[in-house]
Amino acid sequence: MPQLVHTNLDLMRAAAAGVSIKAVRNLQRHMRLTNREMSEVLSISESTLARREQSQRSLTRDEGEKTIQLSAVVAKGLEVFENEPDFHQWLQTSNPALGGERPQALLSSALGREQVREILFRIEWGIFS
Repeated sequence: MPQLVHTNLDLMRAAAAGVSIKAVRNLQRHMRLTNREMSEVLSISESTLARREQSQRSLTRDEGEKTIQLSAVVAKGLEVFENEPDFHQWLQTSNPALGGERPQALLSSALGREQVREILFRIEWGIFS
């Protein structure tokens, strides 16, 4: 049964309970990430990700937290850009506010994901980003 999420504590509990591989693949499709790119974001090998999918095993707590953080980036991006194509274009475009990096290139670290979310909040509020 899905858990309702209202706070960061709820997110931590959800990660501890285990994020399903189905949720990961759904997120991967929304992000248009390759298996390699998704593996890099989660810091696991492609073969480990494939084995988890075959066995339908949940992610570890750390992998689940990364998935949840990435989901937050996607949710904010879709809220700000209001459609997937514009959000994906933004993810692939170098951004001066990120030191010229493409936002997608920063998604493999917690600090990078937080930076990308921060830029999305700035865009939402009309602050040059």
